[in-house]
Amino acid sequence: MEKIKIERTDEIVYHHKLDCGLNIYIWECKESSDINLTLTVKYGSVHTNFEVNKKDIKVPNGMAHFLEHIKFNEEGGKTAHDYFYKIGSYVNAYTTFDHTCYEVTTNYNLKDNLNHLLYFVNNDYFTKELVSKEKPIIIEEAKMTKNNPFNEGYFELLNNIYKYDNHKYLITGDEEDIKSISIEDAKNVFDAFYHPENMFLVVTGNVNHYEVIKLCEDFYESFDKKYLNPKIISIKEPKKVNIPSSVINTNVTKENIYYGLKIDKKKYKDYSKLELSMYMNILLRNNFSGTSEFYEHIRNNHLVDDFSYTFTQNDDYALILFEAVTSYAKKLIELLKEKLNNLEINENDFNRKKKVFIANAIVDFENAYQVNNEIRSSILKYNKMLNDIPSSIENLKFDKFAKVKDNLGNETAYVILKPIKKEE
Repeated sequence: MEKIKIERTDEIVYHHKLDCGLNIYIWECKESSDINLTLTVKYGSVHTNFEVNKKDIKVPNGMAHFLEHIKFNEEGGKTAHDYFYKIGSYVNAYTTFDHTCYEVTTNYNLKDNLNHLLYFVNNDYFTKELVSKEKPIIIEEAKMTKNNPFNEGYFELLNNIYKYDNHKYLITGDEEDIKSISIEDAKNVFDAFYHPENMFLVVTGNVNHYEVIKLCEDFYESFDKKYLNPKIISIKEPKKVNIPSSVINTNVTKENIYYGLKIDKKKYKDYSKLELSMYMNILLRNNFSGTSEFYEHIRNNHLVDDFSYTFTQNDDYALILFEAVTSYAKKLIELLKEKLNNLEINENDFNRKKKVFIANAIVDFENAYQVNNEIRSSILKYNKMLNDIPSSIENLKFDKFAKVKDNLGNETAYVILKPIKKEE
């Protein structure tokens, strides 16, 4: 067992790997009234094409989300929801581009909650009837997702940015994707990815780490499923954006813009994923945050009602994304384009921003749910539990930062959502 000491706190996260391959992370807090358990599978919506035993397997878009839904079904017409409701606990799940997470929140009875979480996620119970029964439910969910203006604009932008990359598709898949899903698809994905080697468990709150590990060891004692070690197959994504711009008339009251910069990460091969994220976020905060000159200009000139930005990255590409509610879409797009070509920050500002980031990086170890999220996010982004983020920020260098700023490129795309004109 490994003790991970969190820098600049008195907190410890315990890490243990079982013989079956499951990594377990535990944070104890006797003052907490809650216990938060998450079992995360490193399988998400983008993983539709993979190789197992030298055989290529292709499943429809939306497969990860569909499997998340049907995993709650159990023998005898019961569901995991029924079980956790009966014992007074809360269970939920969600699917993202790169993972599926199953979560249980309770304030007592660790054994029953942990055992049943491990049981229903690892249980290979599938029937054709259940697959057929779930399809209309998920189709309705997909329609609601697609008809939400935020999702419509966001995924239209990703479609404009990416030509082949699966991030361009709805996590739920569309109606035709869902209709085409078969029980064989579900079994292929479950057999390949739902293995302890491809999962990790995070337990936070009022628990004892020895007890958690012992319960997991007992559960997996007779586990003998072989890990198939699937290899993700992806199509090479071009550096250029797919579609530079598009306009959609939809159910909004004011124009919404979604603007994105596509960045080839080959330019940053000398930067770790964490370093690149830190440098980019310092750059964006200095130029686009609520205290920046750019934001003050667009606010004081009444160009926006709402404005936000994000930085995200996958293995090959990084994206800087902007969203805004505005009555001056074209004007705001021109201002964003001009600003991205003239980003500013001096060494003094850089060092001041570092201090702000260091202060924000120290996790508030009080809330079991929040700590669970922090641990999980670290593992998913960086494949390990980071315990030295403040020091990592202190070690950022201005000369390396300048190279980040100077290599963004100009591959941009945008989407404008316009209100539907009412008939006279």
